[in-house]
Amino acid sequence: MSPGRWIRRLTAVLLAASLSASAAGPAVAGYDGTVASNESAFEPPCLTFDDPYPEKMLKAASAAFAALGYTTRSYSGAAFTRAAYLSRTATDWGTYVHSHGDHYWYAADGRRYSGFREDSGDCSQAVVYSKEIAAKRAAKQANLVVMSMCHVGEDASTMPGAFAIAKQKFRAGTWGGPEFFVGYLGAAWDNDEWTFEVAFWDAIGPGYGAGEAYDVAAARVFSHPFEANWWGSYDYTGRAGPLPSGCSRCL
Repeated sequence: MSPGRWIRRLTAVLLAASLSASAAGPAVAGYDGTVASNESAFEPPCLTFDDPYPEKMLKAASAAFAALGYTTRSYSGAAFTRAAYLSRTATDWGTYVHSHGDHYWYAADGRRYSGFREDSGDCSQAVVYSKEIAAKRAAKQANLVVMSMCHVGEDASTMPGAFAIAKQKFRAGTWGGPEFFVGYLGAAWDNDEWTFEVAFWDAIGPGYGAGEAYDVAAARVFSHPFEANWWGSYDYTGRAGPLPSGCSRCL
């Protein structure tokens, strides 16, 4: 399916989900979510060509998080700085970030931590380390974390722990709380990340588990070797806010 048709389908699905949630009761309020996409690193002069996907990813993730009940703020370009992102993370219940990701060397303690590059509107981009996120959050558990970047979905990743999400898979029928983390393994191409994410956002929503959405997305056909990974509760819908124990399908 062409990107244009995917976008139209995504818009229709998110609108339907929003209407369904409104019909079911008041919209969730007060649950922050931050969506950030590094655009400068994927266009001239930082790159030899203009990659169109970071802008698309930002719009799709922002729409999806809003439909899931998060009070969402989006950052890209010069506005997406390390300081801006870290200023939000203490109160975030969910986050999406597209950027360069890796296990970066942290000179202060001589260890490696998973992290990603800010945008800052230039080609000299500081790293946001999982260690810094964890310090800001002080063990506050996040609901939905989607890290659209290389390496942070690997077993060695320290990024889930920064959001107090254990690297454990609670399969269908079990419940580990309202939490779900998605990341990619190895080197991932933007067009494949886009293919995965559009399918994921298309599927996730009230009454439909994040794990099921992950399976739908992972079954897509990709242009390059591509592998994603998840931890959390397979049955969790992705909706913002705390849920009663065992209430996997609560809106």
